[in-house]
Amino acid sequence: MRIPRWAFTVSLMALLAASLLAGAALAQDQDNSVAAAARRAREQKKEQPKSAHVYDNDSLPSTGHVNVVGQEPAASTGTASTTTAQVVEQKPAPTAAQVAAANASLDTAKQRLADLKADLDVAQRKFTLDQATYLSDPNHSMNKAGAAALNTEKSDIDAKAAAVADAEKALAAAQAKADEANKAAAAAAAAEKAAQAQANSAAQQTAHAAQPAAPASIPDSDTATVDRQQ
Repeated sequence: MRIPRWAFTVSLMALLAASLLAGAALAQDQDNSVAAAARRAREQKKEQPKSAHVYDNDSLPSTGHVNVVGQEPAASTGTASTTTAQVVEQKPAPTAAQVAAANASLDTAKQRLADLKADLDVAQRKFTLDQATYLSDPNHSMNKAGAAALNTEKSDIDAKAAAVADAEKALAAAQAKADEANKAAAAAAAAEKAAQAQANSAAQQTAHAAQPAAPASIPDSDTATVDRQQ
């Protein structure tokens, strides 16, 4: 029996349609599986605790510094300044004996520096004259004693110059100490004077407030009127 051609064509088309439907259903199932797997992965990622970041050679920055401790607390400059001011205010004023001792030390340092400079000047002048006398001798190269004497004088000059430098430093220190003592003493005297003036003013105000009020005076005309009425 021969199958009509149209029936064969219909059967082939039905077969192709069934294949396409099966493929679409399979693809849809695969998409649904992929979507479900993605959702499960996201949910698992949310549930897992966040792990600390680990730095390695690849993740470290190439420039700048890596701060692993945190920001340092800002220095409390205001508190430090207040504390310093309180310490300065609480420092007792120098006594008159301390001020006198500081000024005396300053005078001593000045005199010592002046004496050392004078000695150095004399030594340098003597060396200049002795050196000129030594060189004026045509045979000075043979004068070993003269050369040795000049070397001794030169060493003495170097020592005196070093002593002058030390004396200058000592004078600067004595000057600073004396200035500080005199300034503190002057400030203390001014503060004491101001406090005394304030105390005197307060005493005057207290005495004035304690004085009884003077009785009111009656004018002469009013007195005459009172006499006539009597």
